[in-house]
Amino acid sequence: MTGERTIPEDGMRARTGFRRRSALGCLAILLGFCPPLGRAEAPADEPAVQVVQKVLPAVANINAERVVRRQMRDPFDLFFGRYYSYSERVRSLGSGVVVAPGGFVITCAHVVERAVNRAVKVSLSQGSDWQAKVLFEDPVQDLALLKVEASKPLPWFDIQRLSPNLLGQTVIVLGNPVGYQNSVSKGILSAKGRAIETGEGRIEGLLQTDAAINPGNSGGPLVDLAGTFVGLSSAKFSGEAIEGIGFAIPGDRVLAWYRKARENSQDGRKGESATLADFLLKRFGIVAQELTEDLAASFRVAPGSGLLIGSVERGSPAATVGIQAGMILAAIGNFPLSDLGELPPELARIGAGTKAALTITLVEQRGPILFQRTQTVEVVAR
Repeated sequence: MTGERTIPEDGMRARTGFRRRSALGCLAILLGFCPPLGRAEAPADEPAVQVVQKVLPAVANINAERVVRRQMRDPFDLFFGRYYSYSERVRSLGSGVVVAPGGFVITCAHVVERAVNRAVKVSLSQGSDWQAKVLFEDPVQDLALLKVEASKPLPWFDIQRLSPNLLGQTVIVLGNPVGYQNSVSKGILSAKGRAIETGEGRIEGLLQTDAAINPGNSGGPLVDLAGTFVGLSSAKFSGEAIEGIGFAIPGDRVLAWYRKARENSQDGRKGESATLADFLLKRFGIVAQELTEDLAASFRVAPGSGLLIGSVERGSPAATVGIQAGMILAAIGNFPLSDLGELPPELARIGAGTKAALTITLVEQRGPILFQRTQTVEVVAR
């Protein structure tokens, strides 16, 4: 017929063979871009897994027994509103990181505050337990330095290798959340330069991450995928448990503090003032005296439940916020006061310009009745 073309049988076979070869060639090219299944990264080769295996042996579980003072109303003297206080021992769990083979451990100050005899128990991932001594505390920065007396060098993590701390980089949190030892969580570095208000004042420059940081993680390290130091977890700064928001102390700040703490601990220095009496006068302008049994009875309070303020310097930080003679200074931050002897390390690091929360008890005589009122005021140390 007109317009029709007859293709020879040999030509049909050639064209069909060409199409098949072309299809096979394209398939081969595509397969060339796909790695064989046998080359998939094994879990043991993942960067996060390798970092955890490297750092975890130096992560410590810290168990401290501390003394807290509690106040209760006397059920037999409700009319006068009399209170009595008593001491109770409670356990505190946290994390830490061994930063030198000689047994130096960094953790958060709130983990070991008021530890009985300044002694804590340190456990490592391989199951070894040691007693450690608290060498130095800084409640403002929430950092503490411990010393383990071990018979052999301990596995340690080099905090001098600092991460660049870039927003969005992967971070790994190691520690012991709510007592679950050797736990790992992962996230990203969400923000830098965060400022948080605490009972000891305002602290700035914190890191924010979406990796889980829970009570018990405090003092544990944050690291990046290269195994370098990002910072130190602090559940104290994280406040209420909000999913996806946790805070850490930057690694460069921890390193600088550690170097200074080593120097101070070797020199035996505990702060600028030798006694609490000197500290109160120097920082707040308060002249205080201890509550003897007679004084405590006259104020209807328990002996040792605070310090009686004898006078306040005119124009001093204490006077500025309305603190007056005759009031009872019960606590600074979370640290209860009972005597004017050696300056506690929890207070020694409060320097000029630091905000401190002072708990004041006011006892008022109204006719035959004594009334007690307790409140906390914020004072800026001078």
